[in-house]
Amino acid sequence: MLTMSDKKTDVKDTGEKTGSVWIKNVSLSNRVNEDAIGIALTSVFQFERVFKLISRLVTNIVTAKYSSIMLIEGDILRIKYSNHLPKNVENECGVKVGESISGWAALTGVNVLVKDIEIDTRFAKKNNIRYSSKSFMTVPLLVSGKVMGVLNVNDKINGEVFSESDLNTLKIIARYSAIAIRNATLLEKAKKRSIVEQLDSDYYDKKDKYLPVTLKSLKIGPFNKSELYLRNNANGEHNYVLYWKGGDRLFANDKREEFIRKNINKLYVPKNGRKQYLRFMESNLEKVVGHEETSAKEKLGIARDIAVNIVSDLSTVPDEVCNIERAKQWINSIVGLVRNSGNNYIDMGSVKVDGPYLYGHSINVTMLSLIFAHHIGLNLEKIRELGLGMFLQNIGMKDVDPLIINKPTKLNSDEYTIIKKHSEIGFHMLQETGQVSPESCMLALLHHENLDGSGYPHGLKENDISLNGRISRVIDVYSAITSDRPYANARTSDAACVIMKEKMKGLFDTEVLGDFIDFVKSASAANKSTVVGAQ
Repeated sequence: MLTMSDKKTDVKDTGEKTGSVWIKNVSLSNRVNEDAIGIALTSVFQFERVFKLISRLVTNIVTAKYSSIMLIEGDILRIKYSNHLPKNVENECGVKVGESISGWAALTGVNVLVKDIEIDTRFAKKNNIRYSSKSFMTVPLLVSGKVMGVLNVNDKINGEVFSESDLNTLKIIARYSAIAIRNATLLEKAKKRSIVEQLDSDYYDKKDKYLPVTLKSLKIGPFNKSELYLRNNANGEHNYVLYWKGGDRLFANDKREEFIRKNINKLYVPKNGRKQYLRFMESNLEKVVGHEETSAKEKLGIARDIAVNIVSDLSTVPDEVCNIERAKQWINSIVGLVRNSGNNYIDMGSVKVDGPYLYGHSINVTMLSLIFAHHIGLNLEKIRELGLGMFLQNIGMKDVDPLIINKPTKLNSDEYTIIKKHSEIGFHMLQETGQVSPESCMLALLHHENLDGSGYPHGLKENDISLNGRISRVIDVYSAITSDRPYANARTSDAACVIMKEKMKGLFDTEVLGDFIDFVKSASAANKSTVVGAQ
């Protein structure tokens, strides 16, 4: 049995060739050497080795039989390592933060020393078989004042109860343990490639010239019109035979659909260029958005590129059901990204899309509307309806002469009349698809209506314009002012807000405009703060 009077404790069996780490007691003071503990723990950067080392230090220095390390995942405290529980029990075991002694310590950040569970008034034993020991300790693992988990110890080797001195020793070990776990976590994250990098690698891998598909990506997804190849395995090699030459009648035949369903794992599409790459990324967008190690900025970047591809396909065949469904799926993914950001503002600068003005404008107003709608607390259904309507609001511009759209000077009356028709044309196109809700369809009709009745196509006023219509008007104008247009250079966010508030009086709902200006300023301040903090 090791005691505090032992001159040194050898901690070296960590499963790696790292040499010996010696923890020495300070002579005559009955205190452990903090520096030695700190060096021992912060010199290890792999989770399994860190956990084993923490357990060895704890059991050796405070002479305990058992120890366990628990980390917080969401609102659950889970065992990551113990020196006495089977692995399957570790994997299954978890307690809610706030419940049980460990959960209470994790919630409050308070150190717990229980000398006798039978008489401790804070924690009634209630005949719980988990508390086979009368004496144990639980200490929170703290980093920068935040609890990341707890360190548990029970059963003294000599049968005695734990003392205040033992608790102080455990606190020292816990302090350095938290730092070691934090360092291992950061290193693990740094080693992991983002999902975008992984998908890039898969697509550009020259050994494979074909991509697997899903039934969804063929029926209502990006590969709806792609060539399809059937993979055969012969003599250990993959051979790809053309099964479908492409087009929009893949599922018109019931027997063909049944064959596709049964053989979906053998069907592939070719890797053939940038648009196909973006279709591949589109089919994986949910995975990209949900990937924790990928930054919001990187997620937005690929989402923007995918959106340009969808808008391009919509402009070619705007009433095709598949393209409408792709737009809906894209909206759902971006809504998830925005909601997962919580109260952290997504970088407004990273939202903007460069490229053809009309494509970029549709995507910019959509992203802005989704972030703003989340900011003001609209429910999920309304956010989706607003976003889809904004994404499709200019669909009626499909047949307008590009020379008019991109004219660098002021439009004449005939050209302006042609432009104004896009609202009604787009509204009727969306209605006829039968795939877009009335609320989303209406945005094609309302996004140029002004509150004072000076807008088009119907010169509606005030309460005749829905909340979505009022929001779309504000965001549509803001996006136009802050973007480079054929006839005007982009203005700053601050300048746009001043222009809209002071020089466009009567055009907007004052409450919506006020909320939007506050939102723009708050987002700008948050992003500036992030930049400063990163320097």
